[in-house]
Amino acid sequence: MSTRSRIAIEKQDGTVESIYCHFDGYLSHNGEILQEHYSTKEKMEKLIELGDISQLKDTPETTVAYHRDRGEDLNLNTYPDVPTLFDEGFNSGVEYVYCLTKENRLLVSYGGPVADLQLALQNDDVL
Repeated sequence: MSTRSRIAIEKQDGTVESIYCHFDGYLSHNGEILQEHYSTKEKMEKLIELGDISQLKDTPETTVAYHRDRGEDLNLNTYPDVPTLFDEGFNSGVEYVYCLTKENRLLVSYGGPVADLQLALQNDDVL
C-alpha cells in the first residue's frame, strides 16, 4: 500500500506548482527527505521540474519520475496560492501535502492544520 503525497513550491508571484508522489509520503520518509535535501528554492525547483514521481529520493537524479524515467506525459498541477493548495490539494487522493513557500518555509498538512515541517518532524501531534 502506498502513502500518497503532493509536493509543491510557491512561486514569486504567489502561484503554486505541485507534483504527485505515489510512495512513502509520510513524515518519517518524504517529510525528512524534503527537510534534509529540498529546503531551498533551487533544489525544490529541480524536483518539481520532474513532474509527478513514483518515489522521492535524496536527489532529483535518483528520484523515480514518471516522465523522465517511464516516458509518461509531464504532469504538473498549478494552484492560485498556498491556501488553495492546502484546501484543494487533497482532492487527488493524497494523504500529505508539502509546500516550500517563497520565504523558504517548508509546510505540511495531513488533511488538517498546516504546520511548519521542521516542527511536525519533532512533534507528531502538531498535525
